[in-house]
Amino acid sequence: MTSAPSIAHAFEQNTAKYTRRVFLKEKRNGAWAGLSWSDVAAASRRLRAGMLKIGLTPGDRLAILSENCPQWVITDLAALGMGGIVVPLYPTSSADEIEHVLGDSGARAIAVNGADKLRKIEAMAARLPQLESIIAMRTELPSAGPAERLRVVTMETLADGGEAPLGEASPSDVATIIYTSGTTGESKGVVLTHGNILANCEASLTALDLGDRDEVLSFLPVAHSFERTAGYYTVMTAGGTISYAEGLGQIAQNLVEINPTVVLTVPRLLEVIHGRILRTLEKSSPLRRRLFELALAAGKRAAPYRFEGRPVPPHLAAAMALFRKVVFGRIRGLFGHRLRYLISGGAPLPREIFEFFAAAEVPIVEGYGLTEAAPVVAVNLTGRTRPGTVGRPLQGIEARLASDGELLVRGPNVMRGYYRLEGDTRAAIDRDGWLHTGDIAAIDAQGFIAIRDRKKEIIVLSGGKNVSPAALENKLGRIALIAQACVVGDRRKHVGALLVPDFEKVGEALKDDQLRERPPQELVEHPKVKALFQKELRDLNRNLADYEAISAFRLIPAPFTQDAGEVTPTLKLRRKVIMEHYRREVESMYEGG
Repeated sequence: MTSAPSIAHAFEQNTAKYTRRVFLKEKRNGAWAGLSWSDVAAASRRLRAGMLKIGLTPGDRLAILSENCPQWVITDLAALGMGGIVVPLYPTSSADEIEHVLGDSGARAIAVNGADKLRKIEAMAARLPQLESIIAMRTELPSAGPAERLRVVTMETLADGGEAPLGEASPSDVATIIYTSGTTGESKGVVLTHGNILANCEASLTALDLGDRDEVLSFLPVAHSFERTAGYYTVMTAGGTISYAEGLGQIAQNLVEINPTVVLTVPRLLEVIHGRILRTLEKSSPLRRRLFELALAAGKRAAPYRFEGRPVPPHLAAAMALFRKVVFGRIRGLFGHRLRYLISGGAPLPREIFEFFAAAEVPIVEGYGLTEAAPVVAVNLTGRTRPGTVGRPLQGIEARLASDGELLVRGPNVMRGYYRLEGDTRAAIDRDGWLHTGDIAAIDAQGFIAIRDRKKEIIVLSGGKNVSPAALENKLGRIALIAQACVVGDRRKHVGALLVPDFEKVGEALKDDQLRERPPQELVEHPKVKALFQKELRDLNRNLADYEAISAFRLIPAPFTQDAGEVTPTLKLRRKVIMEHYRREVESMYEGG
């Protein structure tokens, strides 16, 4: 365990060790530029002095509304180093969600990156009497002040007046309040201490053997606990380097430019890459397609040996040596040539996606966590991987099952509680310190955890049968024609589904050029399009239990979005909201009993 009493102290300890080595990198004017540990330390000390001058004190909440960038880290370290409590906000959050978080947390200041976000905060400032200061992280200022009482200052101006050292700190001090979007109701603030986060960093470092030569390409929102702990604090405590992607559209290019050793991602991005590889393959010659099939088959036979840390048999090793050069090298090359870990989190990774990349010798790792656990709980490790599971708990973390199959977790990483919600805290953490995750799981004799479903999202049909909507949605997501799926049917006679088509794939499947050019609103009602989906669902239902079969569906012309409140920032479905928005479509599936 690190001896540092706080995250900011851990950073300063490494600054003394690494001084002029590069800590943060971003692309400016077409070229990658780096900030050393000393650069970041000096900038955070200057900003800390400015925060103290405008009246911020230990325990005050400071929100950050920004995309990933060095200024995010500098602001975070400045606030943490004076005893402040950081409240991260997603750049994509709706105005209502931002206002809820700022109001509920009682934030006295907010650091904002971008004129559009400044205007958003201006518009709600009058309804947030506790908000006193806006820190513009770049140089722009609003054209007109939102209120006379509200101080608006640039980060540059605020940091132009000397440096402030670290304040006193304890591992039990609160470091952050992270609002979990949840799938029902308003978001709740998860209170995490410096000790919670540093314990999780230490356990992750031990598990993955990360060090000061590791470099991560950061593109998941740092407001999310997975990216913040694993992609920022853990890399920081390891003495590594963080490079910030230019944007989602430039990830492929940035991967090749940076050649990271560690990439944190979510299943959706891997699904997109997988789909593009297969589409490219479809346009290849029959000989190249056959070569790929042989390579993939060999890779799938070789993968279990790597999972268990055993040597690959000589005949298979020889085949893999060939396929590594002529097939798999291109796939691995998508992620650069230094990759040690491709870590997938945030949602379950479809089995076929995992098997595909594992067969190509991409070092893919699946783990499990939740914000309330700071967040990493378990991970599959190199040589100790069990497909279909999320691995074993990290060092210092205990896991067991409740009588109903709910996964319980205990350890130094478990949150202090939900902010100002004592009842919810008591429901989440029992008297023995076990965190009730809300996930239904199985744990085998070796301690590997397999997540089955969300406890509160089990559908109970009117006949008494229990159905896992997440499991069905994963199966539906493997159908090429389907972009999104929401399974419904609680207290109903049978299971139904709201399906958002992948209109590009639908267009490819249709043989009618005139029909393909019609708008989505017309396509979802056309008999030929419905027939395509009916065939896919018939094929799916053949492999399901009778009570699980999807007996009715409706096609939705527009995707479920975060702006509409239908998905969380981590792309989890808000089933209750979707069912409310599409109540008519849902009811039509059950008309006539």
